[in-house]
Amino acid sequence: MIIISCFDYRGEIMNKKQMLKEQKRLKKEQRESTYLFNNEGDISKNIIITTVSVIAFVLVVFCFVNIAKGNWNIFNKSNIEVEAIDNKMVMVGTMFNKSDEEYLVLAYDMNDRNENDYYGALTENYYDSKTLYRLDLSSGFNSKFIGDKEVISSDLTKLKIVGPTLFVIKGNSIVKTYNTEDSITEYFNKK
Repeated sequence: MIIISCFDYRGEIMNKKQMLKEQKRLKKEQRESTYLFNNEGDISKNIIITTVSVIAFVLVVFCFVNIAKGNWNIFNKSNIEVEAIDNKMVMVGTMFNKSDEEYLVLAYDMNDRNENDYYGALTENYYDSKTLYRLDLSSGFNSKFIGDKEVISSDLTKLKIVGPTLFVIKGNSIVKTYNTEDSITEYFNKK
């Protein structure tokens, strides 16, 4: 005869019936702890999903309230900013294509703040029969016409501009140029 003895958690001897009961209890505890351990990721995932959903809902309500109150005029065309087209800007390639009989083209680097401020102020009050066009030397479209040595020519294949230059153009030809700051300033101050 085999005697199986087992002790319970208090140290007392258990019979077979008590042992089976204890084994069931231990298995149940083990299943419950395994279930909780495996579902910890699901719980944190559910918390994150709930939090994101609440935030999204609050944002949607906030947007609708502001649109309904008129705080946000997102459906008005007045909100669309349109850059004005400056008809007084030319590129080197198109500076001879103007319909005016005689006109001026002031070429300077518009990205250079000093030059832009200086020539902008100098020409701000310019009113004459000759139309004044501006040419941006910093534009990529004009880069092939910038050189180390100035070559003034009505032929665009030969034209090279070094720095700020005022061109007087008459009938698709360059009549006169002013290529120093003093000469350009003098031209505009005499007008």
